[in-house]
Amino acid sequence: MKTRAGLFRAVGEPLEVVELDLEEPGPNDVVVRIAAAGICGTDLHQVKGEWQRPTPMVLGHEGAGIVEHIGDAVDSVAVGDEVVLSWAPSCGHCADCARGRPAACVPLHRAIGNGTLVDGTTGISLDGATVYRGTATGAWAERVVVSSRVALPTHGAVPLRDAALLGCAALTGVGAVLFAARAQPGGVVLVIGGGGVGQFVVQGARIAGAEAIVVVDPVEARRDQTLRFGATHAVHPDDLKEAMAAIAPEGADYGFDAVGFPETSATALRFTRSGGTTVIVGLPPTGVRLDLDPGEFLRREKFLTGTMYGSEDPAVALPILLEHVAAGRLELAPLLGEVFSLDAIDDAVHASLELPAGRVLVEP
Repeated sequence: MKTRAGLFRAVGEPLEVVELDLEEPGPNDVVVRIAAAGICGTDLHQVKGEWQRPTPMVLGHEGAGIVEHIGDAVDSVAVGDEVVLSWAPSCGHCADCARGRPAACVPLHRAIGNGTLVDGTTGISLDGATVYRGTATGAWAERVVVSSRVALPTHGAVPLRDAALLGCAALTGVGAVLFAARAQPGGVVLVIGGGGVGQFVVQGARIAGAEAIVVVDPVEARRDQTLRFGATHAVHPDDLKEAMAAIAPEGADYGFDAVGFPETSATALRFTRSGGTTVIVGLPPTGVRLDLDPGEFLRREKFLTGTMYGSEDPAVALPILLEHVAAGRLELAPLLGEVFSLDAIDDAVHASLELPAGRVLVEP
């Protein structure tokens, strides 16, 4: 089998579109023709050199498409089904998967670091040489061969372009509020970062019944976008202290860092009230460390936690999110930004690096 895909070779080099060889699918695999794939901050960490992964690599993991072929042992989807790609399929063996947290699966994260699938292979090559997969998926391509556990059916509930956002940003952002923080109604929520994930954190907070939602972002267009999705206040970082003094002098009940840098995590923790909960949602560059004041936890009894992929099994979380979409509580289409063809994948990446208000998509 063949597929065209966007290939990342090295930091500073443009991505190029090449034709790759795909290994034939096994009995538990499916072939998915990609309809749309988002450009996530995880992909950009690799592009910017903030993470070290093997190359050449096909990046992309936030995608949706149509099943073209199923293996003999597959009964979860059928040819023609519309699916969302989940980059965290359960390995079915480790302790984390056994307790319903496949995004914490150690074999999965080992595979992501090695640029492979969970079984240690990549299944794609160029002129006989191995090509690696970003986030155990490699969705910036016309088609992918993946385990059937990766392909989660949507039953046509949303357009495929919208469905791509469910593959990562929505599950991560909404899940951070509903499943990681388990936010209660009536609280004050602080969100650091108004990008794609941050916008879904805002929607999760609105769904959870927050009384006030304060968003911090240096980009005006992103601040305006979050107001569209339910934020009650959107401020520049320079104005956060004054804003919080007026809105919630004692601090937010829940603070979410949708960026992931030590500085933004510290800010979210600082402006969380005594006894409140801070959740780190964004992923940091490799090697950075968070400098913590023990007094935040001893004297002020704060809770600090992280979340990976929304802290819920994607196979469980996706139907819940689709219910919110159907009820009009969760919006997808307004988050979409520029859409590029696969041939313009390098332009798409550069557009995403400019911190746009909407999610940049690639449509092979």
